[in-house]
Amino acid sequence: MAADETEAPPAETGPPPVAGRRRALALVVVLLGMLLDLLDITIVNVALPSIQRGLGMDGAAVQWVVAAYTLAFAATLILGGRLGDLFGMRRMFLIGIIAFATVSALAGLAQNPEQLIVLRFLQGAAGAVMVPQVYSLIQVMYAPHERPKAWAGLSAVLAIGTVGGPLVGALITTADIAGLGWRGVFLVNVPLGIFAVVTALKVIPVVRGDSARKLDVPAVMLAFVALLCVVFPLVQGRELGWPAWVFVMFGAGVLLLVVFVQYQRRRAVDPLVPMSLFRVRSFVGGMLVSFFFMGGVMAFFLFITLHLQLGEGYSVLRAGFAGLPWDVAVPLFGALSAKWIGPKLGRTGMQLGLVLLIVTMLIFMWIIGTQDNVSLFLLWPPMFLGGVGMGLAFTQVMAYALNDVPLEHAGAASGVVNTVYQVGVSLGIAACGTLLFALLAGNAQPSVDSVEPGLRASLAEAGISGPAADSAVTGFRDCFAERMRLSEPDAMPPQCVALQELPPGAAGPIAAQDAVALRESFQGATVGTLWTQIALFAAALGATCLLPRRVEQH
Repeated sequence: MAADETEAPPAETGPPPVAGRRRALALVVVLLGMLLDLLDITIVNVALPSIQRGLGMDGAAVQWVVAAYTLAFAATLILGGRLGDLFGMRRMFLIGIIAFATVSALAGLAQNPEQLIVLRFLQGAAGAVMVPQVYSLIQVMYAPHERPKAWAGLSAVLAIGTVGGPLVGALITTADIAGLGWRGVFLVNVPLGIFAVVTALKVIPVVRGDSARKLDVPAVMLAFVALLCVVFPLVQGRELGWPAWVFVMFGAGVLLLVVFVQYQRRRAVDPLVPMSLFRVRSFVGGMLVSFFFMGGVMAFFLFITLHLQLGEGYSVLRAGFAGLPWDVAVPLFGALSAKWIGPKLGRTGMQLGLVLLIVTMLIFMWIIGTQDNVSLFLLWPPMFLGGVGMGLAFTQVMAYALNDVPLEHAGAASGVVNTVYQVGVSLGIAACGTLLFALLAGNAQPSVDSVEPGLRASLAEAGISGPAADSAVTGFRDCFAERMRLSEPDAMPPQCVALQELPPGAAGPIAAQDAVALRESFQGATVGTLWTQIALFAAALGATCLLPRRVEQH
């Protein structure tokens, strides 16, 4: 894996360095690396309650289990991409996946919250070294006219990791393999990582790095601090209640990014991010489409899962199955897009996919807003349609973003694209999460008002009336409003303690009407939040106008 090792010329200047079955297996391996990164975010979210019980975590520590990974990943992506340019893509992919599997094993053995949080940060950094090489290696292994097929495979992996992650996490946690419980969601990465490393050594081509060039260390530190300042408020701002210092930190991060850009413009030799990339129209257009698109998709699955589990009463496993048609549709229509729609229609195929996603959001708004009991059979058709849209749209985004990027800047370019889309995901989730829980709090009063007559009737049937009934209704109203304000429907704030002192016959009617009020509150909040998805997909649709009508097959 020496940096100056000689190998076949890259795809831009000659035939790909590998072909046939070896190349297909190499693609499987690099996509497996991407899948491990995506799954490790989503399956951990499902296992959080088990992790909290197992390690005795408080709420803040649980949040940091998720946030530590996201922060390290986003802040280190540009560095990870540049290291691939300097020291070789295969070398850095192997280093990244070995580190990822090793840290995963240690995370599965963690004995206290502090250990797990530190390991999650290191895991995110390892993922940031590994993931940019996936995009770069696809450029190396596939000639331009062949890349759409590889991007279709990448889109399928993105869908499986995004939508299928919760289902995989629920299955692993529920199965409790060998009594491992939540530790299985980390330890499953170890055998997969070993397989990827062993196979990668045999099938992934050695791609020459340029270690004679120097790493711009000041730029690395500046980019890391700037991105940390930008992403931290987006990830943790809502959980902290949006204190003033969070906005100051975000503003400082944006200012540091401006300083970073100016510094890179003045650096003529070995910049961390070559500013010439931003003169490539297709790169800028693809980057913006990816920013809005992934922000919309990832945020959608976050709050639709919350709606199904908390508003509709779905189990974790059932909520995971709700997204199954999306998983099926993305690879199917991604392959169709790569083989026919992309070459025939160019960017129009991508635009069609984004339009289908907007239509999907409108259908979800109708279903959630009008149906009191949302079944899987109602959810599956729009889930499939959304998967069709993602298969048509995202398959081509990376083809446009990286197609015209010179190979010597492939790692830096993929690091920038990944960083931008990761910031987009964080921004989308922060915006949608803030809006969803604000709407939940605002809907609390109307929801309680609508169920009060039914609650009083049920209490009367249980023999509770007069002052006792008034006390029960008032206690229920205060408890429900506070839970919605805290954004924790399952919480037990002080306002709810008084309900435990009511006559035993009041518990059943209150629980029944609480479920109705919760569903009504979530209905209005989820429908309102879906407008954000429509806005993000519309912005992505507008950004496609920056793309050429079709990818040049040079």
